[in-house]
Amino acid sequence: MKLLTILGLVLGSVLALGGQTARTQEPREGSAISQKTKRLELSIATDRHKYRRHGKIKLTAMLTNTDYVKDIVVYGTLGWGYLSSFTYTIRDASGKRIEPTILADEITFPIPRNDASAFVKLRPDQFIGVRYIETLDRLGLRKPGKYSIFVEYHCPISTTDVSLKEFWSKEDGILRSNRVWIEVVR
Repeated sequence: MKLLTILGLVLGSVLALGGQTARTQEPREGSAISQKTKRLELSIATDRHKYRRHGKIKLTAMLTNTDYVKDIVVYGTLGWGYLSSFTYTIRDASGKRIEPTILADEITFPIPRNDASAFVKLRPDQFIGVRYIETLDRLGLRKPGKYSIFVEYHCPISTTDVSLKEFWSKEDGILRSNRVWIEVVR
């Protein structure tokens, strides 16, 4: 009987301590961890930081689920252009926008109703990405100097077209990436 009482007290203490730990890890209103149910982050990276004029750049864009608990569903066909998922902005060291001589413009085609194969479920800390490879000349980077690049993600699919829960849609807005700096040398 004493053994059962001791085990009951130990079990009760463990459960109470576990409950207290869970409560202290919950996000507080106004804290850095928001109450938003879906969290997606966009980050970019280049294959290097210095490029020769007339060379090629490899730009990688990644969507990461930064939620601690919930999965996020994203449209799996990632592409470049205003009619697709990603657009880029390039500026010189003074902040002046550089106009490329060519714009990537992949098209997102309509999704058949109830076709979940076009979507990817990202579990917490998982990511999906795509690479963009282009010559510096076509991006408007013809002069030596330092340039910054950032990318924006805009889902081309509306919530009204998808019946999946936790889907990051057009209505969730535009995500902006980190800014990377590159240098073009002679």
